[in-house]
Amino acid sequence: MNEDSSIKFTDFDYLTGDRRLQMMKAALPYVNTSGQRLISILVKFQELRRTVALFSRGETAELGIMSLGENQSRSPIDMLNAVRPFAGPQEQDFIDMACNLLEGLRIGSQYQQDIMLQEAVGAAQRGIS
Repeated sequence: MNEDSSIKFTDFDYLTGDRRLQMMKAALPYVNTSGQRLISILVKFQELRRTVALFSRGETAELGIMSLGENQSRSPIDMLNAVRPFAGPQEQDFIDMACNLLEGLRIGSQYQQDIMLQEAVGAAQRGIS
C-alpha cells in the first residue's frame, strides 16, 4: 500500500490515463492474484500505448501541457519545486534543503560577481584619472 493515499496526478497522467483505467486500478484489491496480474499489465499497456500515441501524433496542443513556456524559468530550483508536491515528508525536507543550498550558492555567486564588477569599475576609474 502507498505511504500517502492522497497522491496527486500530473498533466501527463491525465493525458495517458482515463477514468476507466482508474476504475480498473481501484478494483485490483478485489480480484484474485492472477487477475490482478492480468489487469495490472493491461492497464500499464494501455497507458504505454497512449503515451506512444501522444508523442507520435505530434499534436503540440497536448504536448504543450508538458512543456514550459518560453518565458518560464527552467532552473533546478523550479524543477525541484515542481516535483515537491509528489514527494513524501522526508523527500520534501530534502528538496527544501537542496533548494536552500542552491539559492545560497546563487546568492554567493551573485555577490562574487558584484565584487568583481566593483573592482573592475574601480580599476577603470583609477586608470582614467
